[in-house]
Amino acid sequence: MVDSRKSLHAKQQRRRANGEFAEEQDTGLPSGDTLTDFERKRLNNAMLAAETNIIMDPDVADYSQYAASRLDELVARPAKPGETDDMPLIVANLRYDPMGADGSRADYLADHVQAAYDGVPVKARDRIQLAEETRQHILDTAVDPDKALRELGLRPVQPGEHVGGPDTPRFPGELAELRYQAALKGAQTKQARYDAASEKHLAPLNEQMLGLYKANVNRGLINGSAFDDKMAFADALHELQEDGWNPEKGKEYRQSKDFKKLEKQLLNGRKPTRRYRQLRDALCDDEHGYRAFMAADPDVFDPDERIVKPFAGLGPDVGQAAMLRLAAKHRGVTGALALARWDPGIEYVTADAKTHTFRMEHDRPGIGYMSDGGTYPVDHTIITANGVKPSSVMSWIYGEKPGSPAWERRARRRFEESNGGEWKPIGD
Repeated sequence: MVDSRKSLHAKQQRRRANGEFAEEQDTGLPSGDTLTDFERKRLNNAMLAAETNIIMDPDVADYSQYAASRLDELVARPAKPGETDDMPLIVANLRYDPMGADGSRADYLADHVQAAYDGVPVKARDRIQLAEETRQHILDTAVDPDKALRELGLRPVQPGEHVGGPDTPRFPGELAELRYQAALKGAQTKQARYDAASEKHLAPLNEQMLGLYKANVNRGLINGSAFDDKMAFADALHELQEDGWNPEKGKEYRQSKDFKKLEKQLLNGRKPTRRYRQLRDALCDDEHGYRAFMAADPDVFDPDERIVKPFAGLGPDVGQAAMLRLAAKHRGVTGALALARWDPGIEYVTADAKTHTFRMEHDRPGIGYMSDGGTYPVDHTIITANGVKPSSVMSWIYGEKPGSPAWERRARRRFEESNGGEWKPIGD
C-alpha cells in the first residue's frame, strides 16, 4: 500500500494559498508556554487508556504500538477554552488509515481511542496536515467518503478524484459495500455476544442485587469496567444473594448500640484502623459474623498500613465488599485480607490477546514500554493502576488449579463471552 502521507505537502501549500483553512496553522504551545503537570498527566492517562484498551482487545491488539505512535505524532497538547477540538480529526485519521487496521477492526480501534480521550479535547501538532492526510485516508478506505468528509467539515469528493486507494483493484462501490458489510457483521456479532452473556449472568439477580450491580460497576474508570469484570461481579453478587447477603441490613447492624458495645469489648483497648474497618464492613453483618472475624485474630491493627481500593471498576463500598466477602467465604479471613493487600502469593488468570490463551501469573515489579521504544520501571505487571481485575482473581478465590476442568471451564467461558472465537490453553 502506498503511504497517502507522501504527497501531502504540495497539496497543503495550494490549500493555504486558497485560504481554505481558517483554523490556526500552528497549534503547538504558545511561545514561552509549557504544559502544567495536570495537563501532562491528563494527556498521559488518555494515551495509556487508549493503548491499554487496544492491546486488551484481541481483534486489534496487533495495532496497539502503531496506534500509540500515531497518537504521539498527532497530539500536541490539550485544547484551551474556545479552541476547536482536533480529536474528531485524529480519530478519523486512525479509523480510515490504510496502513492501520482494516474492516470492522478499524472501527474497534477508533472507538477505543475515542473513548479514551472522551472529555479531553486536544490540539494537533499541525491541523492543516492532519486535515489533508485524514481526507486522503477517507478517500482511500471510507464506505461513504462524502458522508465522512461532510461530518468532519472537509472538502467533498471532487469530480474525477480517485476513490478507493492507489493499489485497489476493485471499483469503489464494491469496496465500500464489502467494508460496510464487514463492519456491520462485526458490530452485530460482538453486541449479540455481549447481550446473550449479560442476560445469562444477570437473569438470576433479584431486583435488589440488580440495583447493586448497576450502582457498582463502571466506577472510577474512563471507559467503564471490562465486560469480563462485569460478568464476574454479577456472578459474585448472585452467590452472595443465595447466601442472603443484605449490605443495608449489615450497615444498620454496625451502627447499632449492641454492635458498638460488642466491638468495644472485643477490641479490648485496640484502636480501629482503616484496614480493620475495611474488613469489618465487608465481612461483619451480624453478631455471629463479627465474632467469627475477631476470633480469626486478623492482622488488621497496624495504624501505618497503606490502604488501597483492591478492585478496579467497582464501587468503593458495596462493590469492594462483595468481592472481599466472596473471598472470605472460600478462602477465610486470611484469604480476604491477602486479596485486600494484593499479596504477591495470589495467582491471577491473565489473557494473551494475541495467542488467544490464558495463564496463571503472580503480580511482580516489572518494566513498562513507551510508544517510542523507551522503558520505565513499574510496580505491578498484573494489577492495573486502578486495581485488580475481578475476573482475573475468580479462579484463585475458588481454589481452581491451573489446567483443572473447573479452571478451564471458567477461562473458556470468560474468553468466549468477551472476545468470541476459539479459546485454547497454553501449548495448543
